[in-house]
This record gives sequence, C-alpha cells and structure tokens, in this order.
Amino acid sequence: MRMLARLHRAWLAGLHRRLGIAAINRRLLLADRCESLLSQFGAAVGEDCVLHGPLVVHNAANDYRNLSIGHNVHIGRLVVLDLAELVTIENDATVSMGVTILTHADVGDRPLAERYPRTAQQTRIGEGAWIGANATVLPGCNVGRRAVVGAGAVVLEPVPTDAVVGGVPARRLQN
Repeated sequence: MRMLARLHRAWLAGLHRRLGIAAINRRLLLADRCESLLSQFGAAVGEDCVLHGPLVVHNAANDYRNLSIGHNVHIGRLVVLDLAELVTIENDATVSMGVTILTHADVGDRPLAERYPRTAQQTRIGEGAWIGANATVLPGCNVGRRAVVGAGAVVLEPVPTDAVVGGVPARRLQN
C-alpha cells in the first residue's frame, strides 16, 4: 500500500511539472479529502484536519505556499480559497461549506479599473473561529479568535475576537 501511495505522489508531481498547478486544482475539484494534495504542493497543513473536497483554489501561482492551515481545522465542501496573497486558517477553526475567502479584488482590464484599482491583502481566520455556510470574507478582513460569522454574511471589515456577525454587509449581532 505504501508503494502505491508513493507511486501516486510521484505521478501527481509529474502531472504538476507537465501541466502546472492548474492540473492539481482540477484534482481538488474531484477529491473527497484534500489534506495530502494541499500539503504535497506547498500548503502548510496541521495535524487532525478535515479538509473536504471539492475545494476550489484560485490564483495559486505555482503551488499552494500562500495557504497555511493550523491543527484541527475543518473545511467544508465547495469552499473557495483565493491565494493571490496569504490565507491563514488558525487552529480549531471551522470554515463551513460554500464559504469564499478572498485575498484580492480586481475588475481587470475594464473602464472601472481607474476607479477601482486592484487590491490584494492577506486574510486570516482566527483560532477557534467559525465561518457559517456560504459566507464571503473579503480581502484583509481578518476574523478574530473565537469569532462567529453567520451563514451567508458578507464580511467587509475585520471581525474582532469573540464577536458574532451576520448579514449583508456583516454587522455585529451580539457581544
């Protein structure tokens, strides 16, 4: 069994050399679990994590080095991670299904680019935080330790430690 696993890792490495990180991104879309694929291609992944696939990774240049996941993290199905800048998900955090975590905003080569130039910022999900299903966290909007982001929320500004936020745009719901 170990020999088969080594052969599979070597095959994936060859696929990456020939077709780039996009080929590995496609594998993440088909994977039931993603821990080994992410760590094999540069992500820091802690112990005892459950990282469900399909997982959508956007803007990974050549590998997943812009992704740091702590210990005992849970990532649900159909999560979108934008790796234009560093995404850090700290220990014991939960990122529920359908969540989008962004690190950049760019309208591209369009007339609005003059008014809205490209921005890029790291995004951090704090230790023990919980991001509810289908929430969106915009670039640089760090979520504090033990904070809760309600399902479907759009986070436009940093969320303090222990805060509970929800809505569009996300607003504090309780202390």
